[in-house]
Amino acid sequence: MAVESAQVFKGVHDTPTYTDLLFNKSLRIGVAVPLALGGTATIALPLLFLDSGHAQTLFFVPLFLTLISAGIGAMIPYGKPSFGFRVRSIWRAIRPKNESSRDSMILAPPEDVIGHLEFTKHGVYANYLVSGLRYYLQPTKHRLGAAERHRNMAREVPAGTWIYSMSVPQSQRQLLRAMLHGHRDKPEWIATCQGLRGQLAQKNPRTRLYWLRFPVDAGREGHTPLGQATKFKDWLAGRDKDSDESLAAYRSLAHDIVTSLPEDFSPVPVTEDMVDWFWRRTAWRGTFTNPLPRRRQGTARQAPRNFPVAEFDDGDQLHNSGRKLPMLPAAGVMAALTVLTAVFVIVAPAILFGLIAAGLIALWCAGVRRVPSWKKVLRVSNPAGLYPDSYQAILPVTDMPKAGIRFPGSEFLDALDDLNTGAEFDFAISLVGHHREAEFVRNDRAKENLDDQFKQRRDARDGDRELRDTGLQLAEYNRQLHSNTDERPMETAFVIAVGAKDPATLDRSVKRLKEQLASSGQVSVRHHRGAQAKLWAAFNSGVPTHKSSVDQFSYRTTATKWSRFVPITSSQVGNTNGTLLGFNTSNALNSAVLIDLPGTARRNHNPCLVCSGAPGYGKSYASKRIARGEYQRGAQLFIVDPGIEWAKAFADVPTDRKAVIDMAGNNFGCDPLRIFPEPVAGGYWLDYMIPMMGLDSRSVAVQRLRTILTARARRQLQIPSTAALMAYIASIQAPIDRPDTRPGQVIRLAEDLYPILVALQSWSTYDFTRAIFDDTLPIPDLANLDMTIWLTESLDLPDAEEMSTPHLYNDLSDRKKASVAIYGMLVRLARTTFFANKSRFGLIVLEEAGGLLNSRAGAADAHLISRRARKHYTGLLIITQDPVADLTLMGDRFITQQLIVPFENEELAKEVARKAGLRAADYDDLEEYFIADPDPEDMREPTDFDEDEDEATERPNRGSRIGTAFFIDEFRRPAPIVVAHEPDARVHAAYDTTPGQEAA
Repeated sequence: MAVESAQVFKGVHDTPTYTDLLFNKSLRIGVAVPLALGGTATIALPLLFLDSGHAQTLFFVPLFLTLISAGIGAMIPYGKPSFGFRVRSIWRAIRPKNESSRDSMILAPPEDVIGHLEFTKHGVYANYLVSGLRYYLQPTKHRLGAAERHRNMAREVPAGTWIYSMSVPQSQRQLLRAMLHGHRDKPEWIATCQGLRGQLAQKNPRTRLYWLRFPVDAGREGHTPLGQATKFKDWLAGRDKDSDESLAAYRSLAHDIVTSLPEDFSPVPVTEDMVDWFWRRTAWRGTFTNPLPRRRQGTARQAPRNFPVAEFDDGDQLHNSGRKLPMLPAAGVMAALTVLTAVFVIVAPAILFGLIAAGLIALWCAGVRRVPSWKKVLRVSNPAGLYPDSYQAILPVTDMPKAGIRFPGSEFLDALDDLNTGAEFDFAISLVGHHREAEFVRNDRAKENLDDQFKQRRDARDGDRELRDTGLQLAEYNRQLHSNTDERPMETAFVIAVGAKDPATLDRSVKRLKEQLASSGQVSVRHHRGAQAKLWAAFNSGVPTHKSSVDQFSYRTTATKWSRFVPITSSQVGNTNGTLLGFNTSNALNSAVLIDLPGTARRNHNPCLVCSGAPGYGKSYASKRIARGEYQRGAQLFIVDPGIEWAKAFADVPTDRKAVIDMAGNNFGCDPLRIFPEPVAGGYWLDYMIPMMGLDSRSVAVQRLRTILTARARRQLQIPSTAALMAYIASIQAPIDRPDTRPGQVIRLAEDLYPILVALQSWSTYDFTRAIFDDTLPIPDLANLDMTIWLTESLDLPDAEEMSTPHLYNDLSDRKKASVAIYGMLVRLARTTFFANKSRFGLIVLEEAGGLLNSRAGAADAHLISRRARKHYTGLLIITQDPVADLTLMGDRFITQQLIVPFENEELAKEVARKAGLRAADYDDLEEYFIADPDPEDMREPTDFDEDEDEATERPNRGSRIGTAFFIDEFRRPAPIVVAHEPDARVHAAYDTTPGQEAA
């Protein structure tokens, strides 16, 4: 596959002009012209006025002015930003002037807002929210698809379109509403959600919002000459911008544009409240922290918006203004010196002093009265003190590699979300499309200029290399345009805004931003002194790029090359409702991650989750949080616990709502003939008991037994339990104390079933099979219990090798054979119980599921659940330390959701990542998410103690990896997360599995 790259063609139309007409030496026009004119004047004036007595003055003054002019010409930078922009910025820094949104057209808020339409002094704009595309940790093919969708969008939007992106807080109130959605009648769940308020406030989850704005009053082309002609025609016709006819035309055009965009962006029109929020959020960036308003019901027209006044102090003169300058006294001194030197006919000094005096007076008249702050900061305030002052920096992107940035890896704007400095980072992208044929003509002129400059400039200032590089860029630009008739020439600008609560935070954030961009893609941004207020207008609605000076940082590109920057992406994982699983750590936004297993079934996905990883890193903790959340939301739980940790974790659940069944105890029974529904009980008994007792399923004894265990036969023979079955078989055996009067048919049946009786009597003597053979033990009412915990610590499951190797399987101990049977029965019992009730969600939890999943019956049942759980409103939660080995027999092709905590085995970690669909070829550093880092505290020098010897109270830990995990949601979106902790301290401690320690 060809190497892709994101690229802007900077300077292809801005080649500096050199000439060799002066002394046959290559000089820039800005140098050659002053030298030619000034040199001529320097020689001619003394000769013309040789007898005037001022020949010396007329020689040195023009010479001085010529040298000054040529020096300035040599220092004038070519290309963008222009010399005029730089001069105006320096002037505004020298003579700062506070501006207000009431007085400045480029800083003013919209004049009116009707629905998603903004009416500004510069035109009418439509506003939409768009969704970020799946991109993070996706295969290269999928990332290329995301870039292609950006390309299609760039080809469809009109010229003058803006894309804004803001880092905004997730509404914590809305998060709680999302967790409570559909379960407001569950007091326990409401209390849990309320308890999470503190954790949400501490994490302060954020998300990235994308806002699309484009003009709708200039036709489909937008801000092009044709679009301007459309606006002029409407003006001549006297069309009222907010008339019903105009509004209908604007909405129709907006609808036509957004429906031509790829559906993946999911454009949604904003509301008037959102436009109001956008203005406040942009003006007081860093201090206005309200989340995006919700979409309110109803479409009634509200009163005209009253936007708050914003005052812009470029350079923060309020806090940094210097002392007052003595301009007039200094001008008086210079004027006196001018008079004095003129009296003594010292012409040159007199002229110099006069010019200085005039300059000082001119500066004073222009308003230069104090030493300016010279700070690169924009302070935005409200005269009424509505919001705290915001300190902002507006940084346009000024440079990136000429050859482009290799794709994937060119998404430099993603670096903004990796910064955690206390500031807010936003960006704006300007898109201005150009006519193809006009662009070809301009490229031809640029090529002619390059050819001419090769002759005029030669190799002055490394001219050959510079011109050759520009020529290659121009050729590539032309090639891109010729490659496809749909290719669109464009001009784009990237502007990054940083907002903070104080100047120190802003300064630190800007430094970190520059470092991050330089390392992520060799991208450079510049912090222009004196231009901050004008550049801020890039984020204001409807301000033309030439008025906000953004055009000084706009560069040519094509829709394809621009699309490889992939600015509209999302790393969001999880569901819109559900239990708070944790917080997304793929960047510094810490967005909340919800998981909704019942909703997964309703969305026609399988509600199955595999939690895997090394012991001690929190997979059981996260599983218990998920299980408790589903229990509190009304689900039934069926938990197979190889120890007692789940019983401890749910000890607070009332006993009338749960049953804790110890398979070695005497409180409940699990006889297949009693626990399964009557129509299938006999068949299930044979499935588990025959392999357990080591009998041949093809033997005559088993075949005769199969006829007895049919539902009809059991009712006739009154065999409701395994104990009754033993009694029946024993009753038909030959009597010992009396003559044998049995019919021949019964005798043959008794003889055939005798091996079954012997096996049953033998197996009934074990303590670990009492739950099967003791029919006096009660059977739990699974249908009416909220939670059933089966403690299987007394059982001993074989490993995968023992189950798959015939001779090892034949040599299994009776305890292991019974364990396989009982485990299998439990899973099937859960399946039959939950599958029978489609009105209530049921969750099956298998802790340390390796042994069960390595048995054929258990693996088959688990596989069936993974395929059919969606239809029966049942979920499956598997907890395992080795998902590769443990899921082999079962098969995990239909399980999408995974929660992976760190592994301590590198090969296993790589294999898990591969099976999860994450290719190391796409991400070289992928293993860092899956491999555990040892804690330096555990590896220090043995004699290096700085604490008392009592370390029994210290929790053994695994460094910073405890609580971290890698989550893959039902839509196969991956992201690293940190698992949320239980808000109740007692429950949090009950989840801990480390002996003698508190949960961390």
